[in-house]
Amino acid sequence: MHLTIEKENLVVKRGDEVINLTKREYELLLTLMENINVVLARDVLLNKVWGYESEVETNVVDVYIRYLRNKIDRPGEKSYIQTVRGTGYVIRS
Repeated sequence: MHLTIEKENLVVKRGDEVINLTKREYELLLTLMENINVVLARDVLLNKVWGYESEVETNVVDVYIRYLRNKIDRPGEKSYIQTVRGTGYVIRS
C-alpha cells in the first residue's frame, strides 16, 4: 500500500484513489507521515493536532486513529498505522 499526501491540495491518495478525510484526520495522518519511523506518544499527537490549549481527553487520539485506519487500510492487509502498546503510534517505512 502506498499513501501520498499532496500538501498544496490537502489531498490524500492511495495509489490513484483519493481518500476523503476530515481536517483532523488529515492533520493526524500528516503528523504521522512527517515523522516516519518515529513513535509519537498520544499526548504529543494531541498537542500537535488539537493544540496545546486543548482540553480534549486523550482517547480522542485513539478514536481518530481508528477513523483513519477504517479509511486508509484495506481488509486483509497490515495496518498502515502501527500501535506501540502503552506508548502511541508510528508509521513505518
